[in-house]
Order: sequence, then C-alpha cells, then structure tokens
Amino acid sequence: MVWWLNKAVGSLINLLFLPFSSLPPWVAMLVISLLTALLMLFIYKKISNQQGIRRVKNRLKASLLEIRLFQNDMRTQLQSQKELLSANLQYLLYNLKPLLVMIWPIFLILAQLNLWFASQPPRPGETFLVKASFIKTVDLERLNLDLEAPDGLLVETPPVRILDEGQVAWRLKVTGPVREPLVIQVNGERYQKQIPAGKSRLSRVSAVRVKRNLWQELPYPGEKPLPADSLLKRIELNLQPQRLSLAGIGLHWLLAYFLLSVILGLALKGLFRVEI
Repeated sequence: MVWWLNKAVGSLINLLFLPFSSLPPWVAMLVISLLTALLMLFIYKKISNQQGIRRVKNRLKASLLEIRLFQNDMRTQLQSQKELLSANLQYLLYNLKPLLVMIWPIFLILAQLNLWFASQPPRPGETFLVKASFIKTVDLERLNLDLEAPDGLLVETPPVRILDEGQVAWRLKVTGPVREPLVIQVNGERYQKQIPAGKSRLSRVSAVRVKRNLWQELPYPGEKPLPADSLLKRIELNLQPQRLSLAGIGLHWLLAYFLLSVILGLALKGLFRVEI
C-alpha cells in the first residue's frame, strides 16, 4: 500500500520535473514550491473556518488597539490582555484542523523532493561507501557476504564489519557509466541497490533502500522496499550532499523549499481570497 502510494506521487513528480531536467535545479524548485503554495491555499480555504478566522483576527486587532489607547487604565489593560489571549487561542484552534490535513501531502512531497535535491550522483573518479545495516539478531562475523559490482564500479575494499552498529561497509570507485544495480549477497540471498546515473543537471538519486515497514518506507520512497523477512534493514550509499547555489551560498533544499512556498503562499492568498 505504502509503496504504491509513494510510486503514484513519485510518478507525478517525475512527470512534472521532466521538462526541467536540463535546466538549473532552481527552476524545478520554484515550480514545485508554487504548486505546493497553491495546493496548501486550496486545502486551507476548503478545510478552515474562514469566517471564524476573519472574526478572530478582528478581535486581535481590537485588543491590540485597546492596549495601545488605554495605557493608563489598568482595568482595561487587563481585560484587553485577557481578550488578546483568548483570541490567540481561538486562532490557533482554527488553524489546527487544516494543518493536520496539510501535513500528509506535504510529507509525501518532501520524501520525493529529497530524492531530487538531497544528494549528488557519483561522478567518474569519485569514491563512495555502501553500507548494509542488519537486524539485531544477526551475527555479522558468521555472515557469508559478497558484493557484486556492475560495470563502471570498482570495489576498493573488502567488507568492513562494524559489529557495534550492525553494519557492513565497502568502498567503491566510479570508473565509468553505471547501468546496472549492485548486488549484495547475504548467505546466498541477493539484494539489489540502484546506482544513480546523474546524466542531467536535475537527477533523481535514491541513496537509501529500506526494509518493508510503514514508517521506514514513507520517508524513503526511491526504491521498492527490501522483503519483510530480510536480514537486511537498510542499504545506503554515502553520497555527497547537494546544495542549491544562491549568490555563491549553498542552501539546503529544504530551507529553499519552505521559504519559497511560504513567500508564494502569502503573495497569492489575496488573489484567491484566502484568510490566513
């Protein structure tokens, strides 16, 4: 169920970003931020009590005005502050319902955007680590392990078993184009992990493949989950982080996304007559 939900959302994002694959990542970020702002405004307007929000905002303005005008009247001051506190609480309650509805589509979108903006695909000549994490009951020292690297990847180290963390790691080097997944063999069982190609300026990079589990699958939708009975919990590529360059400053994609979405949402709320 979770896999198909992630796949459906991912297909929409892939289709949306397709025209911008050869353009700077900022273009795709601006487009998805605009669509997010429109989606959130639509949900907020439909779910929230717009008349109630308008009334409570008028109460807030009136209370603030009373506090300013009657600075020497202690009784009025106390009454106005009490009214201000009550109006603030009511305003928060009005916002709670739409926020609880909006959090789910936002979470699904964030998980997908993490694939596009969080990590850089490995380039020829670069090295990176592959980490396999196992369930707690596994004895790493007795595991029969093997790593099959496709053409374009060179395995530079034998498996390094980190017993305290239940992990095994290999270091790989990119020697050319990689078109096939790598394969980790665990006691004869084969588990694949995709290697991102990164042929365009905007690339989808799945750095993590997780075991079938609701709370693990939601934030890592890049690949079909590992079997539920697998000894492996997680396969991770330790890739270089990606930053969005702005005037020579590298911004984390999450910061850029939220800033753009909020700014665009506030700019468009009047056009769509949404009371926030």
